[in-house]
Amino acid sequence: MARSLGSRALAAICAVLIVLLAALAVVQYRWSARVAAADAQREKEHLDSSAALFAANFNGLIEQTLLFLQNDARAALESGKTLTGVPKMIAGLYYLQIPAHGAPQAQRLTSDGRFVAVPLPEWIAASRCDSSAVERPPALVTPILNEITEGRIVKRTFNWRPSRCFVASFNTDYLRNALFPQLIQQSFGPTAVRDYDFAVVSRNRPSDAFYGKPAHADLRRPFFSLAPKPLKPPLPDNPKSKTAVFFVRQITVNRGKGQMADLLGPGIWELDVAHKNMPLAAAFEQRRRRDLLLSAGVELLLIAAIVFLVIGARRMQKLADRKMQFVAGVSHELRTPVSAIAMLSRNQADGLVTGPERVKQYGELIHQQSRRLNEMVEQALQYAGIHSGLRRAAKNELDVRRILEQAVDARREELARSGFAVEMAIADHLPPVRGDEQLLRMAFDNLLSNAQKHAELGRWIRITAEYDASEKEIRISVEDRGAGIDPADQAEIFEPFSRGRQAIEAQIPGSGLGLSLVRSAAELHRGTITLVSERGRGSTFTLHLPV
Repeated sequence: MARSLGSRALAAICAVLIVLLAALAVVQYRWSARVAAADAQREKEHLDSSAALFAANFNGLIEQTLLFLQNDARAALESGKTLTGVPKMIAGLYYLQIPAHGAPQAQRLTSDGRFVAVPLPEWIAASRCDSSAVERPPALVTPILNEITEGRIVKRTFNWRPSRCFVASFNTDYLRNALFPQLIQQSFGPTAVRDYDFAVVSRNRPSDAFYGKPAHADLRRPFFSLAPKPLKPPLPDNPKSKTAVFFVRQITVNRGKGQMADLLGPGIWELDVAHKNMPLAAAFEQRRRRDLLLSAGVELLLIAAIVFLVIGARRMQKLADRKMQFVAGVSHELRTPVSAIAMLSRNQADGLVTGPERVKQYGELIHQQSRRLNEMVEQALQYAGIHSGLRRAAKNELDVRRILEQAVDARREELARSGFAVEMAIADHLPPVRGDEQLLRMAFDNLLSNAQKHAELGRWIRITAEYDASEKEIRISVEDRGAGIDPADQAEIFEPFSRGRQAIEAQIPGSGLGLSLVRSAAELHRGTITLVSERGRGSTFTLHLPV
């Protein structure tokens, strides 16, 4: 009753744990959706802030370039001095004059830092010196400011139609190969290119990529613009010196086929950020599904562990019950021959046995009981030796016919006294088997002993041995005409300490170790043992030994 209650309690606890794991899986599924959405939102915010930093850094470089043109380039142009320190992003610098009457004139900065007259490039002619940008090729147009002195302050401004300007064309190789990768790494982090693709495209023509390859963008950020505010250079060290304030007016430019763009708008170019291989939302959903599959796998492993725990506990309980039955059975089996031997020997010692026939009869009874006792002790020792892990099967070539004949001859007289008819059908020229003769002899002897115990009604045993060439094995069968084995007991008949219910009810002597030893001997020879049994018609045990 205590064991039954314990098994029920263990099963109830396991059922509760499985229900709790299932509830945890449902909660985790719902919670994972919220976590994935929050992670995706955080990632978008991070990308947005990083893209804003990228745009601010690039726009800052544009402002520094304008300051260079308004200060250094203007001073060098008006003084005739050599211009040095040209920013890396400027590939070519032009000075453009647009008189009220006549054709525009252009000068270009040479490699030695001086402006020389050159033919007016066609792409510059459409700029009209407005504060703008040229998209093809990428260039920056800024008018040259006029100075107005008011006391200690020098103001610089220009007319609505400026007549002079600088046109700075960009170094596209430097932008693509150095500046943009550097700004992306600084703004998004050193590992961003591993997860995201970046592209710089024209806002007027999104399919026209200046850097990278345009794709379905998860984020778009315009850049290449100027803030509508005065540009102030650093104050000089001497507070009494004059301070220059630069003003950039907002203008409306006729874009004309998309070639010109206003610098004071949201931006001329656009940074597109796209997650590799799939959109950002799909990537987080894929990660969520992967995490759910991993969690589901862990929970399934936990459920499997719980199930195996229950199965293991029940098997251990069943094994413990069998051991108790074995101890009880062996105690009874040992007591019977020991008591018989003690009684018979005592009668002989007290002189109660007289006459040769009586002495012979008593001697035969003592021999039978001692043999029975020896078999039980030998089985226990063999089981302990095999399952201790110390026993290893020998690898000798064995003659199966000889071993079978020896096993039958050892029991022939006892079988004859019990009225058993023994038939043998051993094929000629059986190939040798590599193995342990002692283990095989023990297996054959246990099969014969089992047939003798359980075939009292039929009192017939047939032993066959044949070679199967297709399977390359020798099949040794021991067949009887006993009561047979119940189908419910056949699955466990080869387990240690296991005995069929019919054998227990019929009080057939045995320890439950014989067939377990046969299976162990077969496995040590890389073979198997099979059973075919039918109620009321007997049983056939077949030992399969590979040759």
